[in-house]
Amino acid sequence: MTTSYVLERQQELRDNKKLMREAERQAIAKMEEEQALRKAASDARIKAKLERIEKGESAPVSVAVAAPAVEVEAKPKKASKKKQAKVEKDAVEEREEPKDDQLEHQEAEE
Repeated sequence: MTTSYVLERQQELRDNKKLMREAERQAIAKMEEEQALRKAASDARIKAKLERIEKGESAPVSVAVAAPAVEVEAKPKKASKKKQAKVEKDAVEEREEPKDDQLEHQEAEE
């Protein structure tokens, strides 16, 4: 005998699986529709090309224009706030005054 929460969980899993299958079906249908549109466009281009060939027309002239190369100056990267905070923290730690025993030791050496 199973408890109610187990049965509820199983039903949730079934429902989720149904939703996932429906989403997959929609994605597949969308992909097939896009493929059909691409195929139709390709067929139209091929048909137009074959008609041009039959008429004896030359292929359309395509002119390629090259864009001028633009040099981009490299900007120095700014350190992130986290890194800046760590650097500042390290700098503060380096400037700390020596502890009392260190002061006594230094005075004794002098």
